[in-house]
Amino acid sequence: MITYVSEQAYVFLATLYGGILIGFIYDLYRILRCIFRPKKIATIIEDLIFWIVIAIASVCVLLFSNEGQLRFYTFLGFLIGALLYNRILSRFVIKGIVGILRIVKRVFLKMLGVIAYPFKIIRKFLLRLWRPLKKKISPAYFRMKRLSLLPKIFYKEIVKYTKFIRNKK
Repeated sequence: MITYVSEQAYVFLATLYGGILIGFIYDLYRILRCIFRPKKIATIIEDLIFWIVIAIASVCVLLFSNEGQLRFYTFLGFLIGALLYNRILSRFVIKGIVGILRIVKRVFLKMLGVIAYPFKIIRKFLLRLWRPLKKKISPAYFRMKRLSLLPKIFYKEIVKYTKFIRNKK
């Protein structure tokens, strides 16, 4: 049992740090939700995971600082730490993390462009080979298509003229 004020101040500051940590984890969670925009079931699962992580973090802070004892000032420390983080640091952390993610995205897209470059060259080469071949093949293709439609056209003409002949009688 802690009886000294200095030890209680230490526990209060440790839980204040825990509140800041919880605020940081909450910001990470907000950023991930903003990026991926999960559906309803995924949101429920993510919320559950978030609360499990928060519970583990708070229990770890309490165990390492206070041997797991719950006092009013520990809850107060968590609350004040989370509020201080939210009011002072949250904006800067979110801007920083979003900036880092943009840089990572830009680097990833450049790497993807470098990886895809040989495939683009192969595609251009194949298209150059295909164009003259297409010019030679396409008239024959359209001729074959017209020839394949001849029985259908012939059948329609027969039906049309039989109706015409029946109506004449």
